[in-house]
Amino acid sequence: MKELEEALSTFKGNPHMTIPALQAAQGKLGYLSREAIGDVAQTLGITTGEAYGVVTFYSQFRLKPVGKNIITVCRGTACHTMGSLGILKELEKTMGIHAGETDEKQEFTLQTIACFGACARAPVTVTEELGIPGRKVHGYMTKMKARDLVDGLKEKMTEEAAEAK
Repeated sequence: MKELEEALSTFKGNPHMTIPALQAAQGKLGYLSREAIGDVAQTLGITTGEAYGVVTFYSQFRLKPVGKNIITVCRGTACHTMGSLGILKELEKTMGIHAGETDEKQEFTLQTIACFGACARAPVTVTEELGIPGRKVHGYMTKMKARDLVDGLKEKMTEEAAEAK
């Protein structure tokens, strides 16, 4: 894959750099396709099976394309007792997708996590923009805040599209 050559060049022949190489490939593509995993394996000098084993072991790696905006709802005990299921259902309704799915335009991916570790701010929702480092933690989430969050992200994408013209 031509687009990965530069991103993977520093890892050539170094099988001890499997995780960073996979991270670099995912950072470039947004997810790890079968072809990308094969390219990483070939670059490192390991089997595709070994690379795939790492990808499927660590939850940070994605095997399917994701949206530009990733919204993650914490489903840990504190968040659950504070209403995260209702927030998840509201997001599913607002976005027209279910947890684990990406919308057709690839603008949004909705996912859940067992625990984000911000229990004092429960219920928590986390957003990240693909290709932009960092995540934003939204604590004390409510159904109304969840709708506003999606509306704000849509508005931002509309503004960015208008500026790009």
